[in-house]
Amino acid sequence: MADTVIAGRMTDDAESDVVESLLAAGRLEEAEWYCRNELRHHPEGQLKHAKWTARLAMVLAENNATAIFNGKPSDLIARLEPLIASACQPIERLRPSYPDSPWDVFLEATQLAVQQRVLRAAIIVASVSPPNPDTTTALLSKLSRLQFEASELHEAASRHWSSSSSEFNRGGTKSDGLAADQYLRLMQELLLQRVSVALMQCELFPKDSTDYRAAGADAALVAEEAILALADGSDAKRVARGLRAEALLRSGEIATARDIIDDVQDRPGYQTSPRWTALRVRLQLAQGDMASARATCDAFYRSTDSELPAAERLEMDFAKLDVLLADAKDDGTVANWIDWIEQSGGAFARRRAESIAIALLRSDKSPSDTAAPRRMSPSLIAAQGEDWLRRGDARQATVLLREAALAEPRPEAALQYAAKSAAASIAAKDSREAIEVLRRVAQKHAAHEIAHTLTMQAALLASKPFAGVDQPKVRLALLEDVLKEVSQTWPTRDAAVKANAWLCRILVQSGRLEQAARDALELLTLGKRVDQVGPTMALWFDYLSDLELDQATDEIRSLAATLGELADEDDALAEPIHRVAILLFDRPQMAFDSSALAGSDRSTEFLTHLQRFRGSGGAGGGAIPTDGVDDTLLSRARWRLERDAMLDTTAQRAIGAELLTWPNANEWQSAAAQLWSVQDEASVEAIKRLALSGNPKPPSLRRGMQLLAGSDSEAARWSAIELADRLAATMKLGSEDWYGAKLQAIQWLVEIGEQEQATKRARYVLLLHGPDDGELRRRFEAFAGD
Repeated sequence: MADTVIAGRMTDDAESDVVESLLAAGRLEEAEWYCRNELRHHPEGQLKHAKWTARLAMVLAENNATAIFNGKPSDLIARLEPLIASACQPIERLRPSYPDSPWDVFLEATQLAVQQRVLRAAIIVASVSPPNPDTTTALLSKLSRLQFEASELHEAASRHWSSSSSEFNRGGTKSDGLAADQYLRLMQELLLQRVSVALMQCELFPKDSTDYRAAGADAALVAEEAILALADGSDAKRVARGLRAEALLRSGEIATARDIIDDVQDRPGYQTSPRWTALRVRLQLAQGDMASARATCDAFYRSTDSELPAAERLEMDFAKLDVLLADAKDDGTVANWIDWIEQSGGAFARRRAESIAIALLRSDKSPSDTAAPRRMSPSLIAAQGEDWLRRGDARQATVLLREAALAEPRPEAALQYAAKSAAASIAAKDSREAIEVLRRVAQKHAAHEIAHTLTMQAALLASKPFAGVDQPKVRLALLEDVLKEVSQTWPTRDAAVKANAWLCRILVQSGRLEQAARDALELLTLGKRVDQVGPTMALWFDYLSDLELDQATDEIRSLAATLGELADEDDALAEPIHRVAILLFDRPQMAFDSSALAGSDRSTEFLTHLQRFRGSGGAGGGAIPTDGVDDTLLSRARWRLERDAMLDTTAQRAIGAELLTWPNANEWQSAAAQLWSVQDEASVEAIKRLALSGNPKPPSLRRGMQLLAGSDSEAARWSAIELADRLAATMKLGSEDWYGAKLQAIQWLVEIGEQEQATKRARYVLLLHGPDDGELRRRFEAFAGD
């Protein structure tokens, strides 16, 4: 109400009617042109110029209130302030020219009206968007600020009125052209504005929630203050009573609201007032008297003068919408009535009507087939969304179709609405919204046979650049979440296999081998699919082969426990996991089941011999046939036997002799096999040469150190100590890696019985380069004997 009245207080009726009629027809560009054209005809400094500046600001507010619907709900608050500021700009530019002018208070009041108009649109956007506490808090803060500014301005206007009352001539007009009744009307409207803004706060909360009722109670108190301040018999006081009745209904104080409504029932002008009739209807609905609410509506529309302006009738149109939604026996009737509201009040009124329907839809809970039937079908909201889509407003279509999809209990229809909502989001250049609706609806109806296809569509969307500003890291993280969601929610479906493979490729390419291995294992444990054993173990081989000897031990132990449980739970998995155990598990985790593997192919024969060889520690089982064996299988078996040799020095000679017969060995593999097989000076020197010539040097030195230290040859261990010293020389003095190399050499000296030399080295480090880290210092002190 105050949105339009304040803007019109400084206008002649005819001029105001032109602008208002253009706004009502949605002809915003023409209204803006009309205002700017009039401004050119009235130079700055004249009252007419100030009036047209105020009108222009309200036209811009109307335009920006429409624009608020065109952006993403997620950045609503970021867009809000610039839209308010741009609408207020004509006034902001004008006000410094009149610092002491009485017109300034009217211009400032128009700025408040502009804020209220744009905020009202923002609240509707927030009410149909996914609940966001941060958005709600920000809007509440802006509304509270607006209430405060209206109160402050009311006091300022009152001071202006008091100080200049003596200047009014007998006709009630000052020399500057301001009339006495304009000041009075301004003060009335500012009081009413505080009430209407307080009522707006209710719309930020679900209807009938505790917060909604509390906001209604606050608004009722503000209305009561306004009533006490307004003159008896004034139109403004009547409006304030109506606002208080509305606030009481929202707060749940139905009896008090009824007293107010009944009190004015027989007063002249109240019986036919659309606002008071609407209040009567809402009271009847609150009392559960549907029959009376219907009858009141029918009587109003039968007797209402067809010439009654649509703006005056609009509150009653919304009251009838409440009746139709509460009844909701015929969604077609509701849809037709929403169309009627649009004809009467324009697109903004339609959006408000749809937000009311969405609020009801969200509060309508029927969690099971045995629950009471829904009062309103989501198909109504979906139909509204499809209508907006036909009009070319993809963003509004997105909102409505999303709400329909989330509320629809039938999986087929819900999935269909979600797909349409996603398509509308893409048309509105909001891929993030499309992804979210597809995911949420798919999760809600996860048991449906095609629900997973929605989430896979979401993954495809997340894999492509988003419209507008794209953030690759954010999008990649979102894609990973979506792919993981598919594999976790539908682990037995082919889509999960595809999603998991896609996810693991991303992880491997970004150097996250461990995460790829774990995610693949998770799918295997959830889906228990035999065809996933191979791909999962391939990732584990790659991951484990990158680890240090001791690091891999704990991982293999944990993996063996998980796979053992799977084999016990599912007989189909027992055979493939048995094969994995031969190639991957350490000997303590292997039962070395003597049962034969199924099949007679080359790989099965190879694994059978490998099992015997490992089971005997290399002491029996004969040579392992490698002819015709796949290179990948040979590579993994070689890694396994090399690890066995490092863990058990008693098996080194047999393992080394066996590996020397295998094809496709690289320099390191041949040198290691030679070292284990003969353990002579030449084999030790071969390892040292490779370690010292490798590039980059630190990893090469570490590899040589591990091989030599893992040998039971004392000469090899002395060479390992020498390499540790070489490694320390490549490190920054006093760095963590430098200390690590020094400790390693000291440890190996102790192991070969050189305790005195180990003690000297430890004391040397503590004396000249003592570490600051307490734990590291204690390790050196343990060797130093301090």
